[in-house]
Amino acid sequence: MRCASRRAALESMAVSILVSMALAANGCAAWADRPSNRSVDLASAGGCHARVIMTFTQSFEGTPPESFVAEIARAANVALAFVRAAGPGLYVYQLDSGATDENCEASLARLRGDGRVRSVDLDARRRVLQQGFAAPRPAPLLDHSPVLEVRDA
Repeated sequence: MRCASRRAALESMAVSILVSMALAANGCAAWADRPSNRSVDLASAGGCHARVIMTFTQSFEGTPPESFVAEIARAANVALAFVRAAGPGLYVYQLDSGATDENCEASLARLRGDGRVRSVDLDARRRVLQQGFAAPRPAPLLDHSPVLEVRDA
């Protein structure tokens, strides 16, 4: 009797783990498929396409309302898509502009000129990761230098 209940508990736990893993995989796939999370081929796309970190003069409970951000984007003639909150009052957006502003300076200047925006800067960390970097090579595990032996005299 005790063995049967233990076996049923183990089977139930195994099913729970498999269902949890399936839900997590589905959630990760859905998150990666969001338009704001797709990587942009910067070589083929003209204009400004970058992730930016923004703060606003007005504080919000949670994320800023879409209508508020849409007004700012419309005034600056850019598109802003919410990506994630980076901390209290700190938000990451995908900035897109069809203008011939490949380094985003004009788009950033228009956003900075809006009185509702406290600050906006390129997400430099994301930019470095998208461009790639040369990681330092690890030291070899084995040192093949000659070994000196010490012998008693």
